[in-house]
Amino acid sequence: MLVFGLVSLMAVPLWAGSIDTAFLERPWPKERIRETEVGRHAVTWREYANKQEGIFAGVRFTAPLSRRDVWALANEYQDVGAITPGVTAVRYVARSERRDVIEVDVKILWKSLTLRFEVEKEPPALVKFRLVHEALGEYRGLSRFEEAGAGQTAVDLVTWLKPNRPVPIRLLLVVERIAMLQASRKFLERCERRVQQGQDTSSSMR
Repeated sequence: MLVFGLVSLMAVPLWAGSIDTAFLERPWPKERIRETEVGRHAVTWREYANKQEGIFAGVRFTAPLSRRDVWALANEYQDVGAITPGVTAVRYVARSERRDVIEVDVKILWKSLTLRFEVEKEPPALVKFRLVHEALGEYRGLSRFEEAGAGQTAVDLVTWLKPNRPVPIRLLLVVERIAMLQASRKFLERCERRVQQGQDTSSSMR
């Protein structure tokens, strides 16, 4: 669920320091909030866009799995291509329990690009990520996972993009909304399949 902005990334150091996302966790100025659905699931969408402050986007939903299982699914980066348009390959440059560096190959129209993301993890509650590019600007985000009772997990994904050059902000926000809602739908479908697999296993053992 980490790759929503499909842009080029030049070489950067493997790690550029701790990822600050505190500003994403505070209320955004003049944010717009609306309830919608992806597939059979209700989600809450948040957004705010401003040329000076950048693009803020967020989606909240409840996954029908325990936090442990949702955490495991959310960190299966090899499956990013299955839920994100344009992704053709994902590989680890560095990997540990708390920090990863991940390269993602994407294809946009006729161009093939490689993105490099820094990822910080606080299992099983929080994932932060960052992409930095001197032409694009900076892209950061976080995913928070909280127990919601009855074997469910509340998921909150928020992102921020600050372009370095003049771009059509509203158009980028539309693209981000479409990509994040589509990725959320596919993630929830994976959760549902995992639930069904568990039920099938339990039935076969009776």
